[in-house]
Amino acid sequence: MQFATLTRSILLDLQSKGYNILTSKNRIDDENPTWYPISVPNVWDYLLQLDGKTKVMSFQEPAVLVIEDALLNVEDEQLDGEVFIEDDHYLRLNQRLHIYNQYYQFVANPEVYDFSFDPQRLIIRNYALHTGDHSMYLDYLQLHYPEHVAVGMKDLESLTRSLICLDSTQAHNWFMMHKVAVIESDIWVCDEDAILKVLAVQGDDYRWNISGDTEQLIYNRIAPQDLLPMHDLFWIDSRVRKEI
Repeated sequence: MQFATLTRSILLDLQSKGYNILTSKNRIDDENPTWYPISVPNVWDYLLQLDGKTKVMSFQEPAVLVIEDALLNVEDEQLDGEVFIEDDHYLRLNQRLHIYNQYYQFVANPEVYDFSFDPQRLIIRNYALHTGDHSMYLDYLQLHYPEHVAVGMKDLESLTRSLICLDSTQAHNWFMMHKVAVIESDIWVCDEDAILKVLAVQGDDYRWNISGDTEQLIYNRIAPQDLLPMHDLFWIDSRVRKEI
């Protein structure tokens, strides 16, 4: 358990876990509130009840943030304060680094890998996207790929703004709406935290061969209809570009 800087990635993660409101003991005009995530049956009823208590008991208005509204209407730089979270991401990060290293041996043989195919980089990038903490990824790039720092961090910030989390029905509708033909994962496609990139969209004269091989732990390519049964939640890079 820890406090983390409030970011869009944190809001998405909390929403995926069923939270819908951030509440605080701070007042609404405080510049650096401390947030606590809660889940209420009806957001509107909760806000009405809170407003009634504030008026009746002459309380100063507390800071409250509706997660869905913030995701739709608030930019990352407008989010203030720190939020209390149960941090299991760091544990999963270390577990992945251990398991992937057993498979790829990147600690013993770093010279084998480059920026485009570096499992360790992808795992740390995935952690940064889920937690909103970009410092570890920046440190990794500065140490191993200094020539890619500017582009790598720019892409991370762009994806942070574009990342969406959908349930299976929403994901199916989103794939259909964008006519998605092929998806590529960053880490193993069966992992619930995999970030899914739209690699290709359908066109009249477009064909794509998919290997269907999920033995590799990074860059798995898969069709949406094969992916949907694998997850309850889908973390999607919503930047769609048609490649013919």
